[in-house]
Amino acid sequence: MNKTTDSKWREILILAGIVLLFRIFYVEILDYLKSDYQFDFENILKNIFREYPISLFIAVAGFFSIRRINKHYSWGENPLLRILLFILASVAISSIVTMLYCIPKLKQLSWKDLVASGHIEGAFVVTTVLTVTIMGSIDIVLYYLKSHKKALDAEILKKNKARFQYEQLKRQLNPHFLFNSLNVLDYLVHTDPERASGYIKKLAGVYRYLLSKESDPVVYLEEEMEFVNMYVNLLEERFKNGLEVSIKIEDQYLKTLVIPCSIQLLIENATKHNIISESSPLFVKVYAKDHYIYVENNYQPRIRSDASTGVGLKNIDGQISALFNKNIEISKLPDKFIVKLPVIENKGSQLFFKTES
Repeated sequence: MNKTTDSKWREILILAGIVLLFRIFYVEILDYLKSDYQFDFENILKNIFREYPISLFIAVAGFFSIRRINKHYSWGENPLLRILLFILASVAISSIVTMLYCIPKLKQLSWKDLVASGHIEGAFVVTTVLTVTIMGSIDIVLYYLKSHKKALDAEILKKNKARFQYEQLKRQLNPHFLFNSLNVLDYLVHTDPERASGYIKKLAGVYRYLLSKESDPVVYLEEEMEFVNMYVNLLEERFKNGLEVSIKIEDQYLKTLVIPCSIQLLIENATKHNIISESSPLFVKVYAKDHYIYVENNYQPRIRSDASTGVGLKNIDGQISALFNKNIEISKLPDKFIVKLPVIENKGSQLFFKTES
């Protein structure tokens, strides 16, 4: 049973307990006192409601009392002390309301007569039940408003976290990618101007994709793979006869969702941290299976390769976790390095989810 289910059951039990207490107060106690003391409690209750200032005082005093209690002791925090403060506040309010209700009757009866007739006792019992009911209702409303605010704040935090991680991902992607691409372009401009022109068009296509998707936390896999193909073409210009990228994605996966640039980053990581040469070629495979995109490469780490911080993988994992409560899976074998990237079924709303600007 998860936390959300536990919370719902706790709320149901709290409401059931409140209904039971109200029944005990209103039915059992009042019926007992009515039959025992012959008080007309319904008439007292009607008279209290007729006095608008008294009814307003109960509501306002109850509201500020609950606010004060919640300020120091929220739900679930020191419940016994919280219940005690609730009882003391309701008794204090009921006592004041009883006095306000009985004072006009002093024109006809003395305090001694009021006490003897049971008017004070009856008014106090009725106002106590009324005050407890109103304060309890206010407490429940404030609790649910606070719970919904917490849920909304958590959702906003979740979105902001995903946006931050995507920005981090782009900051990591752009400098490495641009630096390497410009090096290749500089070489082609001097050796093969025609290929340099084609390379510039592919590079422009890659950055067009980055700019068009910068506000989208998820994209169709079909779009992502078009971008990956352009990126792989650029890599092939950089690593002649040393890199082979094989891509095989079935049509059934093309309308699923992935994080933008995620597959591209995994391919870049493979080229960054492994030896690539004609004598030791790097083989990268991209394929789909069991609702995962696999990016697999033979493991031949560079002897003096910069130590990997894993920031890119962490950002991708954090973004997927924040949006979909899923995680990437990493397998490091003696001769292989595999990253499994979960794809998300398109439910109709995720694709159009935009992070706030």
